[in-house]
Amino acid sequence: MTSVQILEALHFLSLFLMTAGLGAVMIPLWRGYRESDGAARLVAFENAIAGHKGALLPGTIAVGATGIFLAADADYNFFTTGWLLALEIAYLFVLLICIPMLGHALNRIEIEALKSKKKGAPTDELTELLEDNVPIVLTLIILALIPVMVWLAEFKP
Repeated sequence: MTSVQILEALHFLSLFLMTAGLGAVMIPLWRGYRESDGAARLVAFENAIAGHKGALLPGTIAVGATGIFLAADADYNFFTTGWLLALEIAYLFVLLICIPMLGHALNRIEIEALKSKKKGAPTDELTELLEDNVPIVLTLIILALIPVMVWLAEFKP
């Protein structure tokens, strides 16, 4: 087994971790937005936060790290290779914009859900956050960009 094959296997595993993390965030989010019970809603958002911190964020970072090594090993220029530059921009948008905004939105929801649990009734801010649906939109953006990034990496247009 060559070092490139090992690196490709690590890249595949990190892609799997990233997509599994996205699923671990999206499924509890949908459940949390549909629940009417405050305790069940809090558990759902805690699960989404755990998926974000435990799989989505580290998986996304690992995808970038292994991808950089694969591209460098293949002697691609990171700035003049058009498809690679487009892939880098899409990846950096996910890593630097979507993932931090998603984490922030989830943390805000969790804080307001805890306040509501302590108060015994939903706070106005929690109601506003749950009507906003920002985390769902961010996860859908990430979900839409994954096939684009895979297409760019696989077909190198």
